[in-house]
Amino acid sequence: MIDLNKELHKHSAFKSFRPGQEEVLLNLFAGQNTLAVLPTGGGKTLLYQLYGAITHQRVLIVSPLISLMQDQVGRLQYLGSKRVVAITSAMDFKERTAILRNLSHYQYIYVSPEMLVNQSVFPFVAQQNIGLFVIDEAHCITEWGPDFRPDYLRLGAVRKQLGNPLTLMMTATATQPTRTDILQRMGFSVGEARQVVMPTNRRNIFLSAKVCANQKEKNDQLESLVSHLDGSGIIYFSSKSQAEQIAAMLTQKTHKRVMAYHGGMDNQQRFRIQQQFMNDDIDIVCATSAFGMGIDKENVRFVIHYHLPNNIQSYVQEIGRCGRDQQPSLAILLYEPNDQYLQLGLIENTIPEEQLLSYLYQHPNELEKNDAFRVIKYYYDTGKSFEEAVSIFDQAKKHRIQELEAIIAYIYTTGCRRKLLLQHFDEVVNNENSEFCCDFHSDFWGHWREFNDHYLKGVKQVKRQRSTDWHQILNNLFLLKN
Repeated sequence: MIDLNKELHKHSAFKSFRPGQEEVLLNLFAGQNTLAVLPTGGGKTLLYQLYGAITHQRVLIVSPLISLMQDQVGRLQYLGSKRVVAITSAMDFKERTAILRNLSHYQYIYVSPEMLVNQSVFPFVAQQNIGLFVIDEAHCITEWGPDFRPDYLRLGAVRKQLGNPLTLMMTATATQPTRTDILQRMGFSVGEARQVVMPTNRRNIFLSAKVCANQKEKNDQLESLVSHLDGSGIIYFSSKSQAEQIAAMLTQKTHKRVMAYHGGMDNQQRFRIQQQFMNDDIDIVCATSAFGMGIDKENVRFVIHYHLPNNIQSYVQEIGRCGRDQQPSLAILLYEPNDQYLQLGLIENTIPEEQLLSYLYQHPNELEKNDAFRVIKYYYDTGKSFEEAVSIFDQAKKHRIQELEAIIAYIYTTGCRRKLLLQHFDEVVNNENSEFCCDFHSDFWGHWREFNDHYLKGVKQVKRQRSTDWHQILNNLFLLKN
């Protein structure tokens, strides 16, 4: 019987497991496929890293973003592992070919779903003996797969082609329907995979939302917040151009160091901004939704949503990127009534119209000519009829509109925001501190500067004191040595 606590001490600096970690590992060592829903900051990465360290087996990790893969590779290398690699589109042909030919030399292999199913890559992966197949950010299977990243929907078939290796699926948030959908799309029958689901509630995050009359009022409110809130922050946008515009505005009008981050930037630029934020060289990042996925920065004090998130699941995951040090933190959602039309427009642009579907089904050769048709091509290639494809996209559109209505209801609620969010995950509020819960229980918007002084500024002072202590310790060591 493996002594997991002993192995934890041996392979990491952690003194004890976080809630859910040990249960997941016990499942894996018992040969049980597992879906793990652990909150942001719950230590999901440690699960497969420790499993690999103990068993010495090869671990294949499917990850959604190049920046996330690069970050994880860097961390493993920092911890001493030389047998780790990420196969990405950022590599040139020569480098990728060399890695694929020597793939057996690597223990931890990171890859995106698109790269994994690439016929110039998969045969090399299939030759390896995969001890653990990991789907990181598994909610992407159900949230991104059906709409614009169809290769997530192929992962169940990929698993079979790899010989059905032991599988770990991980995410920070997932409702019961989402968990069911993930398991079904991965090809698991009922009871074939165990679930470890930890509570969603993050008691150290204060929840707030404000309805602004217009865009100017929203910008003025944002400027005021950014000027006075202490600590690092992330501001989320649904528009790349507005992320850049607001970052420029905040740089000009506040004393904070602000940068924009979005998918339109090249990989090197995004990686540099990410590292600067991690190292506290940047105070605030104005970002699109992908930023922060898997980023292990403990001292983010606030997350502000300038635009509506896609749904409540995404919102809970995104605000979970603040307060990972368990210290008081702040989630703010700024809204003006026209914001809903931006999200409705995104839904319309994502879901193809019936007329376009009809044309492409009659002229399937056109599916090869435009990457925007890759979702339609997936359904066509998997044998879905035109009528079935219409029904799938129609249901997807209705579902996303319902999710949009749910997040708007959260904004306008006249009750406890935490209670409403937790109900979405079939959880209840237990023994909640009403003084530090949400703006239903206290006049946050009338006294948010006092809130900052009482909670956020205090955390910053603690951090500064700890830093001073370490300087003193290092000075003492040098004095002793001399």
